[in-house]
Amino acid sequence: MFRCHLLVVMVGMPEIAVRAMKDANIPENCQVEFEVAASLADLPPMAGRKCAALLLNTVADWEPAQIDAQFGRDTRLVICTDRLDELSPDKIARACRVWPLTKIDNYWPFFCQHLLEDLYKQKELWHTRNCLQTVVDTMPGFVWFKDMEGRHLKVNHAFCEMVGKSMQDVEGKEHYEIWGVTPEQYEEGEYVCLETDKAIADNPKPTLFQEQVLHSKLGLRQLETYKAPIFDEDGKMIGNIGVAKDVTEEYAYKERILLLSRTDELTKLANRRYFYQFVDMHRRKGSGELTLCYVDLDYFKQLNDTFGHQYGDAALMAIGELLTRAFPKDFIARLGGDEFIVAIFAVPEREVLVDKLEKLYQSAREFFRHDICFQHLDMSIGVASTESHAVSLDTLLQRSDNALYYTKKNNRGKYTFYEDIKDKMTFQREFHQ
Repeated sequence: MFRCHLLVVMVGMPEIAVRAMKDANIPENCQVEFEVAASLADLPPMAGRKCAALLLNTVADWEPAQIDAQFGRDTRLVICTDRLDELSPDKIARACRVWPLTKIDNYWPFFCQHLLEDLYKQKELWHTRNCLQTVVDTMPGFVWFKDMEGRHLKVNHAFCEMVGKSMQDVEGKEHYEIWGVTPEQYEEGEYVCLETDKAIADNPKPTLFQEQVLHSKLGLRQLETYKAPIFDEDGKMIGNIGVAKDVTEEYAYKERILLLSRTDELTKLANRRYFYQFVDMHRRKGSGELTLCYVDLDYFKQLNDTFGHQYGDAALMAIGELLTRAFPKDFIARLGGDEFIVAIFAVPEREVLVDKLEKLYQSAREFFRHDICFQHLDMSIGVASTESHAVSLDTLLQRSDNALYYTKKNNRGKYTFYEDIKDKMTFQREFHQ
């Protein structure tokens, strides 16, 4: 529970004022200590003692600088005098209150009670702010309070470190001042926080956002920001509180895991599972046009059996690179073993596709000739196309596989278009090597 200690010093005050001060009602968690003296010189040393208020009879000889030195600048000064016109402007400026000294016997309890209540509230407010700042500073991540104009009313030290500025340079400032951009750049949406602030204002409820910020030391960071509206006593929204967690590393880790789950480890191409996911997603969002080039290495098993799997792996990685160069804008996957697929989300002109395939074969055969281990390798390809969503991916894949099978059976080391041989596919399919 909050414990309040107040030291009140009374110098040259009448007995009735001293008694009224000591008789005032105070909260149970408040302890008041009094020092009463006839003059400032009669007071004991104040070093190490924090004075909350000084009630001073102006008969005493004093100067504002003397009060600051003896009691501290935060001490609230109450001047008691009947000769207000004799006070200099700097003395009046130093006072928080000016009370008459005589003819107010019935009012001393009122004055003293209200002074102690104000001192208590001041202490309580400081304690509350201190607790809030401590909580804010010890919370993981970045914390801030903003008003409706975007001014940061309170932030924690982690936020200050993020923007590379002191708390004094941040609190009370707007986004563009903190991030070093012009108001025009900020209004154009340079920072996502403007959009999320507007989202909270339009729909005032706690919401989780994904944002990116430029950390002063770590560069671009990905944040998960939880923002909630703040309301006044009338229920009007007056700002929001944001609590942000830096999830850059977590996101990067998830991206790596996702990439691994989608990627063939050897060739770094997409794997079979991601091939189906990606093509299905693309077709749902776009047109039904799709062309598949089903690629299979010829005599790959002999290569593995003769020279070992390390040479087989080298050949697969090389084919992956050759396909990527030949079809730089298209989606390429390794379906498994020595089988690859190229997905073209269009039905290109026959001459254009044939030109790409011929260049692919030329590059592949040049590669195969460079090493005696690969000189017997070749490729067979089956091509199938559709312009309609009515033809499913599985159906089109089967057609390209049929064309590939036809190539390996009748024209190994070449390519075949399904449209050219579909009427000849009357034989029973067998598993092909």
